[in-house]
This record gives sequence, structure tokens and C-alpha cells, in this order.
Amino acid sequence: MTKHLAKLFASRLVITGLVMLAFTPIKVSKAQGLPLDIWEGVYTVEQAKRGGSEYQTECASCHGEDLIGQDMSPSLVGIGFIFKWEGKNLQELYASMRYGMPQTAPGSLSNSAYADLTAFLLSRNGYPFGASELSVNENELAKIEISSRR
Repeated sequence: MTKHLAKLFASRLVITGLVMLAFTPIKVSKAQGLPLDIWEGVYTVEQAKRGGSEYQTECASCHGEDLIGQDMSPSLVGIGFIFKWEGKNLQELYASMRYGMPQTAPGSLSNSAYADLTAFLLSRNGYPFGASELSVNENELAKIEISSRR
């Protein structure tokens, strides 16, 4: 009887462990080492600085020096940014700029300039910087969700 109870206990323990493992969230790291969580830092300070320079040259005339928008151009910071981008991913933000901006010459900047601009917007919206630059690979960017919640 004791052997039977021991086998039963062991099998239930294994099954319980497998069920727990199946429902445990696992964070998959990306090939370039970028975190999936936007709050862990997905761009560098240097990249955001380059994006800030690019913004002044290419974007400020429409979106304003302070990024709050002018006339028909939307705000790129604060509630305006979150309202538009909450729950979407960085690929959507990057592609929106890459294929639609600047409005007078969409797609005229380099891919790295659009990534730098994305980093600049993240920095101005309070997202922390990290050790790795934001990728220009749209598949990688699609793995990073924009969230206002930490």
C-alpha cells in the first residue's frame, strides 16, 4: 500500500509541476538582446539625442518645439501620445513615421533616422533608456508593446 501511495503522490506532483510550468509566463529574449517590456529600456540616450536633432530639423515646424502639436498636427507627448499608441507596438509607431512623415516627403529619411525619432518620442514620453539601441528591424519592433503602465 505504501508503494502505491508513493507512486500516486509522485505522479500527482509531476502533473502539478507540469501544469504550473505550462501556465508560467516566460519572457523570451530577442536575438539582439532588446527587452520585450518597454519599461526596461529599449533605446539609448545617444539614440534619443540624435532623434531630438532630427526632430528639430524635420518635425518641429509641424508638431511644435514642445511636441504638443500645432494646427492639424497631433501632439506627440502626454495624453495625446498615449491615447493614440497605448496597446500598439513600436513597429506601428515606427512605420507610421517611416511611411507617412514628414508629411511633405514621406519616407525620405533613413531607417536609422526613423528609429532615432522613435527613441526621441519614447524619451519625451518618460520611457526609460537602456543599453541597446532601438532596432530598425520591424519584426523586432513589433515585439515591444507601448504601455503607460509599468
